[in-house]
Amino acid sequence: MSRETDAESPQSQGSTSSQAHGTGGSQSQGGFTQPQGPLSQLTSSSSTGTAPTSSQSSHSSSGTLSSLETVSTQELCSIPEDQEPEEPVPAPWARLWALQDGFSNLDCVNDSYWFGRDKSCEYCFDEPLLKRTDKYRTYSKKHFRIFREMGPKNSYIAYIEDHSGNGTFVNTELVGKGKCRPLSNNSEIALSLCRNKGKFIVI
Repeated sequence: MSRETDAESPQSQGSTSSQAHGTGGSQSQGGFTQPQGPLSQLTSSSSTGTAPTSSQSSHSSSGTLSSLETVSTQELCSIPEDQEPEEPVPAPWARLWALQDGFSNLDCVNDSYWFGRDKSCEYCFDEPLLKRTDKYRTYSKKHFRIFREMGPKNSYIAYIEDHSGNGTFVNTELVGKGKCRPLSNNSEIALSLCRNKGKFIVI
């Protein structure tokens, strides 16, 4: 009886030793799956430091969009090629210099001008100072017309045409109602009377 007990005792011890050895291996495997110590901390800190945060990515992206928007706004503010060039002012083909108060000077740019008391005239005798003069009633609603026509050698010739009841004079000579005559430089135009101060000089 004592020998059987002694024989079973080593088996029991071997089993206990084997279980203890097996338990130690399990702990070793668990150490690889969940590492601890300096290596674990280094790996964790390296992973945390290299991965950009969502707020940093959003800030960088936001800065790029802001820069693009600024460039676009600057381009829209400067478009000199779209500005329309100013049309040149045509040079006058004749100038009338007034010799009496109430009349004004005129640069002739159009091909034809009507002069008179009628408001439809391009040159209307409607100045208050002129209306107070004694001669104002002697001026016709459409007193005369100045115009130009193409002459020989492709050059223009200026004319005056009388439409008044009291006469239009050029260099003290009556033109005559319904008639016209050419104008030249320094011609003097008088209204109603040849000596009237209501004159123009063609220059």
